[in-house]
Amino acid sequence: MFKKLLTSACLCFIALWAGTATAREITFDLLSDKGPATHKSWPGKHLLLAFGYTTCPEICPTTLYEFAEAMKELKNPSAIQPIFVTIDPVSDDAKKLQEYVNFFDEHIVGLAGEMKNIRALVDQLGATFGYRLNGKRVDNPIKGSGYTVYHSALIYLFNPQSELIDTFDYQIGAHDLAVALNKVLGEGGNTGAATASAPAASAAAASEKTPEPEKAIENEKASNAEKSAATAATAPDDSACPLPRGFTAAEPLRLGDVMDNAPTDKVVLLNVWALWCAPCRTELPLLDKLAAEQKEKKQLLVQTLNLGDKEEKVSDLFEKMGLKNLPQTRTEDNTLLRRVGAPGLPLTALFVNGQRVATKGGQIDDTSAISAYAECMARQ
Repeated sequence: MFKKLLTSACLCFIALWAGTATAREITFDLLSDKGPATHKSWPGKHLLLAFGYTTCPEICPTTLYEFAEAMKELKNPSAIQPIFVTIDPVSDDAKKLQEYVNFFDEHIVGLAGEMKNIRALVDQLGATFGYRLNGKRVDNPIKGSGYTVYHSALIYLFNPQSELIDTFDYQIGAHDLAVALNKVLGEGGNTGAATASAPAASAAAASEKTPEPEKAIENEKASNAEKSAATAATAPDDSACPLPRGFTAAEPLRLGDVMDNAPTDKVVLLNVWALWCAPCRTELPLLDKLAAEQKEKKQLLVQTLNLGDKEEKVSDLFEKMGLKNLPQTRTEDNTLLRRVGAPGLPLTALFVNGQRVATKGGQIDDTSAISAYAECMARQ
């Protein structure tokens, strides 16, 4: 249900030829925070590349999160270099871009440069980007003028000969991205050229025997479906309580399958967030206020779940923002977004008697309807 998630600040389009790349050499001449960077700057390595910009609210940071998590699962991580190229050089210089990508993983390199050089790379890949101001296209945006940015959202894989050998949808998920990359990169010590047919050959081999991690996820999905069916009968009839504005009915999912030591309150509002998600940080104070109100009313539990950040960084943010009513619960589960059916953050879900009934993608800017829903459910 989130596949059409778009924001006014980041309109992302998927090229029709995803996954059908053919071998052709790609060249670029850009800038890193350390100086010039070209397609030959990482000899012997595969390149994993995505386009975006530092103020993109959801899709771009989610892609970088997937890069970071996928790197943890690679059997031969030294054979690949993840790269993030800005398509907003008016606002993003190389230093700012590197500081941004370091927030996700120190292995990712941010590349900026002149507009003409960025367009040259984008054109070679058949990608798209542009700018709008007051609903009209602008070719030369002015920094600080309030223009919006749109761009294609594919992930590109190049072999050490700078040939494009595969593309991936931005919603592939960290685990599936790692599985695909492991098929190309191998177990380790193999940084030689990969042919354009390598991904397809690997896929054929995979069809004969499903990798154990994929089997585990398939088994988990089947188990979750059984658990959902078993608990569906215990869920209350909430048809008399209209869902809060912005929430839509969701497929059954047990709260216990999303987080460990799940709360047992009748109505739980679960907010999944991360430090790299700017809208997440914006909505936290509002959720903190809602949590304080509900501690008195006892109609709703506000549960936050941080995705992947270090404990001390979460604690520092809570102290800096004065958040006193939200739990600092964390998870390292890099399959979570895919399992709950969301391509990005923030994600908020309503659970009744431990069963998901509705979800909302994007920032929460008003909690009155959530409070009204909790009051209604308290009377059921």
